Amino acid sequence: MLVGIAAIAWTWIAVGKHTRPDATTPTAFEKRIAYLNLLIWIASHGWWQLPPRFDPALTLPLQMCHLTSLVASFALLTRRRALRTVLYFWGFGLCTQALLTPSITDPPTSVWFWAFWFLHGFVMAAAVYDLIALGYRPTWRGYGIACAASMAYFMFALTINLMLGSNYGFVGDSKPGTPSIVDLLGPWPQRLLIIVPLTAGVLALLMVPWALLSFLQRATRRPQP
Repeated sequence: MLVGIAAIAWTWIAVGKHTRPDATTPTAFEKRIAYLNLLIWIASHGWWQLPPRFDPALTLPLQMCHLTSLVASFALLTRRRALRTVLYFWGFGLCTQALLTPSITDPPTSVWFWAFWFLHGFVMAAAVYDLIALGYRPTWRGYGIACAASMAYFMFALTINLMLGSNYGFVGDSKPGTPSIVDLLGPWPQRLLIIVPLTAGVLALLMVPWALLSFLQRATRRPQP
């Protein structure tokens, strides 16, 4: 599935470049794929909100990847800098965990298997597309915005978890049913003290290559004595 997502992302980039996208106005192709993601998002999550499947502790679309998938569509449709910033930092820094340690247990014969991989794969493909085809470049100001958004989500998810006994954002008093990085962070609530600085550190690592590139560009522009 990861190889397939990578192939789709590069195909999307090739098609996107052929349509000559810019950073201000979405192309017809971008609109179609963004709306397709929204349609699948609404259909798949809406299905789980209907009785008897609805369970507020399990089926609400409040995981970070659920929200980032929405952000990805609206970032393509609106080109808003704040949305593109969240897509970059959350997509590469945090949602990659869902791809490396997927929580899906349904077999490929299930429609939910494909919905899971499409919605999560769309986040990564959109982030790569925005970076390569649309030329998004992160900044330290964007890093601050991403950290603030992450803290706001952390507090929101923690509040919901305490109210419902859920584990949205994996900051509740339970662990995913499949192996994940949460298994390495210790018991709850002590692991909350690790999750916050760990998240900030991971997001900071995403700024390192751009900070180095900026430094090298400034160095090469300095006049020679």
